Amino acid sequence: MRVWWTTAYYELIKYSRMRSVLILLIGLPLLLILLLGSAFDTEIKPAKIAYFNEDQGELRASIDAFWNDEANQPYIKVLQAKSESEVKDWVREGQADFGVFIPAIFSKQVMDGDSAKWLTFSGRYEEKNIAADAFVDRYMSNVNMKLAAMKTLGTAEDSGAGAQNGNSAAAVESPIIIHNLGMGDSEFFGETSAIQYYSAAYLIMFLLYGGMSAAIALLNQKETGTLHRLYAIPHSFRVIVFGIIVGAVMLAALQAVVIVAFTTYVYDVDWGRQFGAIALICLLTTAAGAALAITIASIARTRKTTQTLFTIIVFSMTFLSGGMMTGIERMVGGANKLTINHWANESLRAIMSGTADSEVWHGIGILGLIAIALTIIAVVRLPKVVKQHA
Repeated sequence: MRVWWTTAYYELIKYSRMRSVLILLIGLPLLLILLLGSAFDTEIKPAKIAYFNEDQGELRASIDAFWNDEANQPYIKVLQAKSESEVKDWVREGQADFGVFIPAIFSKQVMDGDSAKWLTFSGRYEEKNIAADAFVDRYMSNVNMKLAAMKTLGTAEDSGAGAQNGNSAAAVESPIIIHNLGMGDSEFFGETSAIQYYSAAYLIMFLLYGGMSAAIALLNQKETGTLHRLYAIPHSFRVIVFGIIVGAVMLAALQAVVIVAFTTYVYDVDWGRQFGAIALICLLTTAAGAALAITIASIARTRKTTQTLFTIIVFSMTFLSGGMMTGIERMVGGANKLTINHWANESLRAIMSGTADSEVWHGIGILGLIAIALTIIAVVRLPKVVKQHA
């Protein structure tokens, strides 16, 4: 027990001192997730609107009810300012995406049948200005419609009463439909956002590469003669080899923890709440990757050839499973289901989207069967990797 734990510990220490390995296995997936998730992200972010209402008249209640409507929260975030100048300052400094100031005479102008408007201040981002303008127009179009009716029909009392009603302005259905294309029914990313989609895809891809480090470590020590010398010491050689493989698995575990934690707190990726299932998926993926790499190493026999063949296989599996081009799985005739990536990705995305547990565990079950089958093959072929003349 102590021998394999010591071997695994020193393997992990060795990996921690290889900066290029850490950058490749941890830094690169984080960069790819950020680039692809941002490039294909179509989710509408809430526009931060600096808001100050100076009006204390009859329409104050309806205006406040409109801006505090819970239905607006996914699309706007209201920042209460203390003055018109503060609204301008927040927009100019970038603390707010848009500004709205309601003058003190607004209610009086509406009740008198005069032209009335809110003062708006556009921010730096055009898409946020469009979203904010849509909400302002939603209220103002209703007010202007009542003004027109009042001027045409002369029903000042009815129009004033209607405008005063707290629900009349907010209840008018907006002709603008706002929807997050990156969520729910996206043609490309299913029930996940773009950054969730690529977080799952590249976590799995680089966990497979993390598993490859076990085979590379064995081949490297075999080529340098270290394994041959370890074979002569009075300890179980199998335990030492197992310790080297466990060291690579520990590196992959660290890799998974960093990627999931970083994307959660920095990229705001929602991984769901089934962290035990996520950990199991990562473990099975790493085991499958290590077993596949050992099997390839038993055939290739050299480190460079193993790296080349394994890279080609992992790259191909990632491509077929849609990790590089969304929708490609519909064009490959079911070949994506023959890959490790497909079942791992499907399980992770099911957890992210809150799908039924049966679908989550169906994918995990198939991933587990793949990992067990590859592990059995790897155990049979392992002597070809660690012994000099096997």
